[in-house]
Amino acid sequence: MVGCGGDDVAVDRTKTVTDTNAPPVDLSREIAKAKSENKLLLMEFSSSDSCPPCVLMQQKVFSTPQFLAYAKTNLNFVRLDFPLKSDLRPDTTATNALLARQFDVNGFPTFIALDSSGKVFWEQEGVDLSQADPANFINLLQQVRQKEK
Repeated sequence: MVGCGGDDVAVDRTKTVTDTNAPPVDLSREIAKAKSENKLLLMEFSSSDSCPPCVLMQQKVFSTPQFLAYAKTNLNFVRLDFPLKSDLRPDTTATNALLARQFDVNGFPTFIALDSSGKVFWEQEGVDLSQADPANFINLLQQVRQKEK
């Protein structure tokens, strides 16, 4: 597993994507949405501009057509960003920090899946570099989904 200190991970840092205007997450609404749509609620705590494994996952997995198609029908994917080089909206920064404390997030990337009542049933800190492939990450999520049932 590689976490945020994974400086040996090769990524193009000139192509990082940070949504500086992202609204704060309303976790209650996200839980209800995932439940009503029968989707997996997956939260990703990451740093879009300073964490090599986070950037790698964005570039190699989350932005691919394969993952986007899977997410559209199977996930409520909630991204909580902690950039170092960009400023988010103050309300978003405050909400992200509150949720990181609530879920005891200590490193990036951290993935957390919640059940329909909002309880954590799966968590992973860091990534196995084999997960930086859309098919492999989707396979992991399908396994996680089976644990929810």
